[in-house]
Amino acid sequence: MYVVFLTGGLASGKSTVAGWLAEKGATLVDLDAIAKETQETDSVLAELKQAFGSDIVAADGSLRRDILAERAFFTPESAARLNTICWPPVFERLSELLVGGSCQPIVSGSMVVVQIPLLVESGVQMGLADEVVAVTAPEALRIQRAQARGMSAADASARIALQATDEQRQQIANTVLDNSGSLAELRSQVDDWYRQRTAEKLL
Repeated sequence: MYVVFLTGGLASGKSTVAGWLAEKGATLVDLDAIAKETQETDSVLAELKQAFGSDIVAADGSLRRDILAERAFFTPESAARLNTICWPPVFERLSELLVGGSCQPIVSGSMVVVQIPLLVESGVQMGLADEVVAVTAPEALRIQRAQARGMSAADASARIALQATDEQRQQIANTVLDNSGSLAELRSQVDDWYRQRTAEKLL
């Protein structure tokens, strides 16, 4: 099993890359989905309420993610506080999926792609990955893409400002995919990367 940590900032194109790799047979693990699950546990909800206000939890006990995001992504300090609360249980779950009990992983496949948007910020155990792949694109282009998905330019800019830079992602990446051009150009890079890993008999 070849484990790839796939990272990239807001609207960088990492989900598109993940989808293409899934078409090639990769097993996908979405850390955002795992994070949403763990955020709904009683222990994490209690910490979030203490840090960001009791009104972030609705009367039915569900997390009001819009209010949490508004408060958590307000300053670098508040974003760091959110990460401190939310990431440890996510790491634990990821380790269970990739390693499992008695070294028997829960997920399987010749290639497992773990989407981790905030890989630099999270401090996730890099030793769980065989390779880190970063998808990069100019900030202005990413803001345009985020707007096309319904996000305001101001909101997109604010979130990007609180994320690691592409330069920081490149420092921890084994492979960098440049998504400043067309989808066809990005697809060609992905195909070349996959072809090379197959030739090296890693997959």
